[in-house]
Amino acid sequence: MPDLSSLLAQFLALAGVGALVALIINVLKVVGVVKDGDAPTWATGANLVGLVILFLLRVFVPQADIGKLDGLAATIAQIGVLVLGLVTQLLASRATHYAVRGAALVGTSYSLRKSN
Repeated sequence: MPDLSSLLAQFLALAGVGALVALIINVLKVVGVVKDGDAPTWATGANLVGLVILFLLRVFVPQADIGKLDGLAATIAQIGVLVLGLVTQLLASRATHYAVRGAALVGTSYSLRKSN
């Protein structure tokens, strides 16, 4: 059975898991599940769940490569940040288009004009 201090030290070294937790919370904020100001509470809960999962892995699957799992979490977080950024840009572009529609010069649309 792993001792708590070494388990906590291992968990604190898992940067990929931390990045994944941050990404998940940000996605939940975008979709309205996490309210403004509640992110620290969600992060604490998610990190506690992560610590429990690490403990269970160390007890029941001691041969598990935690470093490899952390790297996978980091990769998922990086891809998620890119996707979230892309979705945010697409939504912002659409909102900007509707905001300036009909304005002189920047709000002009040529797509509906017929070519002669």
